[in-house]
Amino acid sequence: NASCAVVLGQKSFDFVEMNQGVYYPSASSLSMPYGVAVAGDWLVVADTANSRLLGWKKPESILSLQGVMADGLAGQINFQSKGENRNFGLPKRDSLNWCYGIKICGNTAVIADSGNNRILLWQFNNL
Repeated sequence: NASCAVVLGQKSFDFVEMNQGVYYPSASSLSMPYGVAVAGDWLVVADTANSRLLGWKKPESILSLQGVMADGLAGQINFQSKGENRNFGLPKRDSLNWCYGIKICGNTAVIADSGNNRILLWQFNNL
């Protein structure tokens, strides 16, 4: 019955706004995170409404994750972008559109890219 130790995507435990209350995301905000998985030393989150994947590298202490910026990004050009397929265009090999789920199988991330009606297999290089 212990309380949660760390929150990701929000400024504090009692804050609930998408992208921490601003329109564009940041390296520490989330908007409708539907999927989460662990790949080696990485925590990977399907940040659904921002059409991106965020990754946090395992720290020395879990407590140091509080409010920290993500270390990795996939699906967008930078941490402040959020458009479906990066620019509201056609899907590409490195774009996402409302990614709902993620599963890690060895060095492969299996992503449910629901807005594009497809499943993507992405290879992790640094596990």
